[in-house]
Amino acid sequence: MVEPGGAVPILMYHSLSRSSTSAFGRFALDPALFDDHLAFLADRGYRTATLSDLVEWRLGATPIPDRTVVITFDDGFADFHTHALPALERHGMTATLYVVTGYVGSTSEWLRSDGEGDRPILSWEQLEEIAAQGVECASHTHTHPQLDVMPHAQMRAELTRSRQVLEDRLQRAVRSFAYPYGYHSSGVRTAAEAAGYRSACAVADLVSGDDDDRYAIPRLTVPAGTDPDGLAALLVQGPPSAGDRRVGRAKQLVWRNLRRHGPRAIVGASASGVPLWASGGRR
Repeated sequence: MVEPGGAVPILMYHSLSRSSTSAFGRFALDPALFDDHLAFLADRGYRTATLSDLVEWRLGATPIPDRTVVITFDDGFADFHTHALPALERHGMTATLYVVTGYVGSTSEWLRSDGEGDRPILSWEQLEEIAAQGVECASHTHTHPQLDVMPHAQMRAELTRSRQVLEDRLQRAVRSFAYPYGYHSSGVRTAAEAAGYRSACAVADLVSGDDDDRYAIPRLTVPAGTDPDGLAALLVQGPPSAGDRRVGRAKQLVWRNLRRHGPRAIVGASASGVPLWASGGRR
């Protein structure tokens, strides 16, 4: 066991698919590579936990099991049921799945500008099966907006509605949240706590540590094409320094100001809505 405060990598995936548009390509990982990732983790003695497990361990100052890793998936694409769930079961692992509730049983309309508006989203029946098998189903808003630049009342409604819908449909407490695109501000973080979430995930591309803001937990993006060696490089990163965090916050602030006041199309933006220079932290 390691003492509370040990660095824990939180991996962020999106879709498991062999096809995508070029705009979305960075977020579509070959399903075979995901299975290779899980085999790599198992072979090296890693164990998985849900995001909420990790948060509760830290809140209770409970020792975190050595070589813990958290696997997260954003958006709720139907290929989670097709590819991720069977792979997790084969390797005896779990994950946290962040769901955009307004598109359950439909398609990813918020990706229309990337040519991915028809990518299928999980159905409620599939989500019920996923939750029954121990995967944490958590909130990713109702319509996938940029929370930090929208009117406060609408932002609060996105946070509360998605949680209520998930709890009503799955009959399970929803404790965790992930900001669409990783975008957040002090007001959004405060609203997430007020909406009843115990934690919220950002991106930042940093390893998570015990001194994280519980409503801005960093994660590591796993890009398409990442092989086991690439995954190993992500896992060996140490906890972020104060300088890493300052750089990440500065980049986020600059990008928020550009989105509020600059042109709608900004050179260098990725398919996720985040410019490659603005995700913060180390690559």
